[in-house]
Amino acid sequence: MIQPNATKDQWLAYLESIHPADIEMGLGRVTRVAKALDLFKPAPTVIVVGGTNGKGTTTAILGQLLAEKGLSSACYNSPHIHQYNERINRRNSPAEARLTRDEELVAAFIAIEVGRGDIPLTYFEFGTLAALWQIKQWQVDVALLEVGLGGRLDAVNIVDTDLAIVTSVGLDHQDWLGDTLDLIGMEKAGIARSSKPLVCGQSKVANGFIEHARQIGATCIYNGADFTVDQQADGLLLRLDLQSNNQQEFVLPKGYIPHLNIATAIAGLHSVDLLPDLAGITRAIEDTKVAGRLTPYNCSYQGKDITFLLDVAHNEQAAGYLAQQVNDCDTAILAMLADKEPAAVVSALNQIDHWHLAGLSGYRGQTSSQLKTKLNEGGQPINEENTACYQTVELALKGILDSDRFLDGEIRGPVLVIGSFLTVSAAEQALNKMEGLTIHGI
Repeated sequence: MIQPNATKDQWLAYLESIHPADIEMGLGRVTRVAKALDLFKPAPTVIVVGGTNGKGTTTAILGQLLAEKGLSSACYNSPHIHQYNERINRRNSPAEARLTRDEELVAAFIAIEVGRGDIPLTYFEFGTLAALWQIKQWQVDVALLEVGLGGRLDAVNIVDTDLAIVTSVGLDHQDWLGDTLDLIGMEKAGIARSSKPLVCGQSKVANGFIEHARQIGATCIYNGADFTVDQQADGLLLRLDLQSNNQQEFVLPKGYIPHLNIATAIAGLHSVDLLPDLAGITRAIEDTKVAGRLTPYNCSYQGKDITFLLDVAHNEQAAGYLAQQVNDCDTAILAMLADKEPAAVVSALNQIDHWHLAGLSGYRGQTSSQLKTKLNEGGQPINEENTACYQTVELALKGILDSDRFLDGEIRGPVLVIGSFLTVSAAEQALNKMEGLTIHGI
C-alpha cells in the first residue's frame, strides 16, 4: 500500500513493486484504465514517435518547431538520464520549457492509482498513463509521445494518433520484437493509423514495415521517395515532394542532432500542416540540443585539453551513425546493459583502437569483465594490450586522465563515452565532480 502523503520517490519505488514483470506486452490493461480516465486524446493533436534510434532527438525538434509555429506542446520520453521528471515536459514557446514538477507527478500517480482499481500495471504502463493524464491537465495544443518498446503493443499505442513517425528500423530488443528486420519493422509500423500520415525516416526500410503499413491503410511518407536530405559542407539540403508537381527545397543549418531526424520531423509536421516558415525552421534547428546525443564536454586536466563525447548509442545502428560523424578518434569508454549486444557496437566503431570497459550497477547491469567476455564470445575479440577494465564509468574516466597516453598527448580526437542512458548519466555526474578537471564548455 502507498501512503496518501507519499513523496515522488516513494511513488516511484511503489511503481517498481506492484507488478512482477518489467515488461508485459499487450494493450488490454492500459486500455481499460485509459478508458476510465478518458486519456485516449490528451491533446487536440497527438503525434507518436517510434523507432530503434532517434526518438528523443526527433521529439525534441518537433517541440521546437511547433513552438516556432506558435503552438504549445507536451512531451513524454523514456528513459531519463538524471531524474524521472525529465520524462514529462512541456514547451510553451521557443524559449519557455520546463519539466514536470514533483507535485504534478504525485498528482498524476494518484489519479492512475485510483483509476486502475485492481488492474495490474507494469512500471512503464503506469508511467505512460500518468504522462497522458498530466499532459491532458496541461491543455497544450500538441502531445508528443515517444514509444518505449516496439510500437504495436507498446502502452503509448492506445492513443488516438494524428501523425505517426518511425525514425528507423534496426535490430534491438529481439527477445520481444523478433530477430529479423521484417518482424521488427512490422511492430514499428503498428503505431500507424488508417488514412493518417506515417513518416518513415529510414531509407530502404524492411518489407515487413512497408507491408504492415499498407495493411493498416496509413498515408505513408518515405525517406528517399517523398523527401530527401543531404549533408553539405555548410548545412543541409532538404527536399519535400509530398504532393505531385510541388517539390519544396529547404537550405538549412546542420544543427546539433542527426540530420535524418531533422528531416523526418519537418516532413511529419508538413504532412499535418503544422510546419513553421523557413525562418522558424532555421531557428528550431539551431536551438535544438539533446543531452546524451553527441554531447561534447570540452575539458582540461593537468594543463592538457581533452574532449569527452557522450552518446547513448547502444546498438549497431546507432554506433554506425556515430562512426560516420566522429571518425577521427581512437579511444572510447563502453558500458552497456547485460541484455544488449556489445560486439555489434564495437564492430561498427572500428576506428577505435583503445577500449576502456566499465561496469554498470543495477539488475540489468553487468561488470566490465562480463562485458569483455561477451565481446570475445560475440566474435569481436579484444586486443588485451589496448583494453582496460574498470568497476565504474567514473573510474574509467579517471583511468584515461591518468594514463600515459593522455599525459603524452597520444589520444587522437575526442574520447567517446557510450553504451546506454546510464553510461551517459554516470559520466556527466563524474565529470562535474572530478577533482582537478575543468569543464570549459558543453
